[in-house]
Amino acid sequence: MNILVVCSDFPYPADHGGRVDTWGRIRALAGLGWGIDLLVCGKHVPAASDLRAARAWVNDIKLCDRKSSPLDILMPEPLQVRSRDALRTVPIDGDYDYVLLEGDYVYPVLDNPGIRAEQAILRVHNDESAYFKSLARSTGQILHKLYYAMESLKFAGLQRKLQKRVTKYLFISSKEYDSFVTRHPQAESLFLPPPLTRESFARSRFDTKHVVFIGSLFMPNNREAIRWYLDQVHPKLLDIPGYRFVIAGNSRGMGVEWLNSQRLEGVYVHDTPANLDEIYAKGYLFVNPMRNGAGVKLKTIEAIQNGLPVVSTTVGSEGTGLRNGLHIRVEDEPAAFCRAVRELLAEPAAADSLLQASQQFIRERYNHKETLKTYFRYLERTYSPERGISDVKSAHQHSVRDARG
Repeated sequence: MNILVVCSDFPYPADHGGRVDTWGRIRALAGLGWGIDLLVCGKHVPAASDLRAARAWVNDIKLCDRKSSPLDILMPEPLQVRSRDALRTVPIDGDYDYVLLEGDYVYPVLDNPGIRAEQAILRVHNDESAYFKSLARSTGQILHKLYYAMESLKFAGLQRKLQKRVTKYLFISSKEYDSFVTRHPQAESLFLPPPLTRESFARSRFDTKHVVFIGSLFMPNNREAIRWYLDQVHPKLLDIPGYRFVIAGNSRGMGVEWLNSQRLEGVYVHDTPANLDEIYAKGYLFVNPMRNGAGVKLKTIEAIQNGLPVVSTTVGSEGTGLRNGLHIRVEDEPAAFCRAVRELLAEPAAADSLLQASQQFIRERYNHKETLKTYFRYLERTYSPERGISDVKSAHQHSVRDARG
């Protein structure tokens, strides 16, 4: 079996959420014996070392330029899609069984004469219309707010076009999957949890009082989350001996000057660290205080794999299947969020119990490779027509229903 994976960003190194998901899927498909070609229309040319590393898992890599002009902002398609217009004409001459579109951004590839509509499978990383609407709410800059709002409206239109052309969907978020299935029950859609990034999970020693946030520091919704925590929660925890708030993530060269106006007593900031292992290892628990967003917040899943129990807002946990009080703590009000952090910092046994439950849930339910294997077997009609996709769903999604009680 051969598959063409089409990306809007080179997936290696897997150093942020979207790349983690895409790169993990490439490795899972390779592990199933698939032949994989990679087509990328991104902003940056990957380093030679990254290309070499990727070629250990894929057969061929095609790169095309992402281009945009000021006039694109006036076009009906989202700017993120317009800038990847080269996908319509890039030569595609492989004999592929399927073409996996990694997100809405690569929509133009559907107009490429080398692709048949029945080959296309869309990996839904986010409800992009909802995501850009959330970014509009998160930013305080008027021009950015206007841009995000316009992109949200354009993505809503693009999603209607996609639904006329694509019938196969793999959703990263159980919440967005459920919403889609209610509206489009005939689509060959499936909830496919993000791939795990560790073969064995870490366990916190709980010998510090470091509360950790790791996420892309250039994203306005992550910045909003950090500001909320610094303003509403952090000052109320400074009386705890040894308490520190550790912020880490890639700023894409934008720096962290936006933090200057915040209360930074007891705060450690790591701008674009080369390695996150030590930060996780010295952490006690992870916080995901996001107020706006869409899709699954992979930072929550990554923290659990790396040995940290999680306190999150509803937005930071949605779509994961993780259950409040059983796997993680979920609080949206500042006082309750602060209380959850304080209680876990004071009770290592309770924190460890939460971590073990969340890690067990992920081990059992986030089997990316097996879910892909079953889905493609269905598409090849190895399942009887009477059972079909419902058999795949029941085998791999009962955990999501259980998590909702």
